[in-house]
Amino acid sequence: MKHYLSLVALLVIGNLLFGQTLFTYGNKTVSKNDFLTAFNRNPPSKEDRRKALDEYLGLYINYKLKVQAGYDEELNKQPSFKDESKNFKKQIADNVINEEAGIQKLTKEAVERSRKDIRVSQVFIEVNVKMDSVKAYQLIQEAYKALQAGADFGQVAAKYSTDEGTKRAKGDIGNVTAFTLSYNFENEIYKLKPGTYSKPFKSSFGYHIFKDVSERPALGKRKIAQIRIATPKGFSKDQVNEYSIYADSIYNLLKKGASFEKLVHQISSDIRSVPNDGVIGWVSVGDYDADFEKPVFSLQNVGDISKPFATVFGYHIIKLIDKKPALTSADDADALSETKQIIEKDERLAIAKKNLLYNKWLPETKFKQWHYDSMAFKQYTDSNILNKITNGIKKISDTTVLFSFERKKIYSADWAVYIAGLTTSPYADYTAQMKKFIENNCTQYYTDNLELYSEAMKAQCKEFDEANVLFAAMDRHVWSKSATNPEELKEYFNKHKEEYFWKESANAIVVNCKTQPLAALVANKLKQAPDDWHNIATTFGADVTADSGRFEITQFPLKQPVENKDGWESVSEKNTNSDNFTFVYILQAHPQKEQRNFEDAKGAVTNDYQQILEKEWIAFLKKKYPIKVNQAVWNTIE
Repeated sequence: MKHYLSLVALLVIGNLLFGQTLFTYGNKTVSKNDFLTAFNRNPPSKEDRRKALDEYLGLYINYKLKVQAGYDEELNKQPSFKDESKNFKKQIADNVINEEAGIQKLTKEAVERSRKDIRVSQVFIEVNVKMDSVKAYQLIQEAYKALQAGADFGQVAAKYSTDEGTKRAKGDIGNVTAFTLSYNFENEIYKLKPGTYSKPFKSSFGYHIFKDVSERPALGKRKIAQIRIATPKGFSKDQVNEYSIYADSIYNLLKKGASFEKLVHQISSDIRSVPNDGVIGWVSVGDYDADFEKPVFSLQNVGDISKPFATVFGYHIIKLIDKKPALTSADDADALSETKQIIEKDERLAIAKKNLLYNKWLPETKFKQWHYDSMAFKQYTDSNILNKITNGIKKISDTTVLFSFERKKIYSADWAVYIAGLTTSPYADYTAQMKKFIENNCTQYYTDNLELYSEAMKAQCKEFDEANVLFAAMDRHVWSKSATNPEELKEYFNKHKEEYFWKESANAIVVNCKTQPLAALVANKLKQAPDDWHNIATTFGADVTADSGRFEITQFPLKQPVENKDGWESVSEKNTNSDNFTFVYILQAHPQKEQRNFEDAKGAVTNDYQQILEKEWIAFLKKKYPIKVNQAVWNTIE
């Protein structure tokens, strides 16, 4: 017990130290945690960590002082600042909400599921005007009892299913994988083991019992093109046979070397793929019926062409354009990235967000349903839709509050705008429409105020706003000062002239070319007319870029030794960061150290002068916001 209590005491002390104030500036505090979070974004090597911590503490203190100065000067209240902050929040809100909804988990789940194909059968009782929900439920229960008694699944599917397609196929759906079916179906199917079937499952279409007939490793994807020869409905068997013979003749032409693409334009009846040389695009398992899918996935090598095969749409001849193998690992980075993009638009993410809305967002936003007269509200709604008039109705007006969130009320007038803007008739069910109206408003309110409810959003917004305030403060006290006081800049230069001189340098032309042969061609032209370098470069458009000026020898982007004399030309070299080639042509050599004039030194002078302004500003801020470092806490940081 003593050891346990000692451990608890140490943990408490450790937590207190981690949350303790590391330093204060004025009346503001910065915790050890905040400092380490900032420092660890770009941690140094273990050997340099102590030195880096010491250096970073000074930088971080200066950063906090500058940001505080910006806030005290109310730079964050400028219209441009508010607009940028608002736009940033819009950009990251979706990502933060997606993370909150579990997009990473959904992505991994989908990638894992896509590693196998499942052959699926179903019993399907459709709920419609002829079959109400009660009767359909009774029928699916009968089918389920028959299966439990040992009846063949295909025979049960044919007997009990009400959908004619399901009856004819004896329930066979074919192979499916992730994204083939709706997410609720996919979830039911992927719970099953090969050879087993599900309990009766209700969807918006009716009742289902799914069976995992068999599983196989996923076949991946195929990119295909087709020639389709349509066989119109109503043709006799002999007429269809004529089309079969015709399709075989086309296939024989292809075997003899005829162009697939030309025959597409001459023959194919698929008006959607003809303009693209017959290319349909990427095909996954479950995208098409089995009679189309099987020949497609039997093609093994790019360029292979299938024999003609028939579907309800006619005869098809397929060419394999490309193929993607199935995943071998659920941690494949490219697959995860590609799948995440699909999920961002998929219903599974929408379902996850809806669950969040009812389980988290409504309580957190302090949603409150207000009381109002329901009959009067229906009158108000009908009047608005029919006559666009909302006044004169007792107990309800445009200013009646329907519901509210922590910082916002939603009025009847908002509902009127919503209901009038619906493209479908709202008369069927006002209750359902009101539910959707609440969902929409809650989602929008939560998104607009996300930083109040999400620590991740709050942290990112704070970081962005502080960066903007810092930029505005630096511009006011440093950058703009140096730009708007040219006389002070010149005065600074005159006092420090001896610090600004040219080392060994040259007036030169630096040329960047797309290829080495092109570099040789440009170099030859440049030798003949170096003064015309600009016109020579522009002749080749974007393939050649050139710049002229005075450069110190060490500034040339060359690995070879430079011979600093008039007319010297380097050998073209391949660039380090691209496939382009660069060479240098020296117009005038300056081998000796020379004093720079103000214009030549202006960039360096401005930089040095700004550093002085910044030091003076920091010194002023340290007096305005006195710094106190808590040495005891600082000593705990390693």
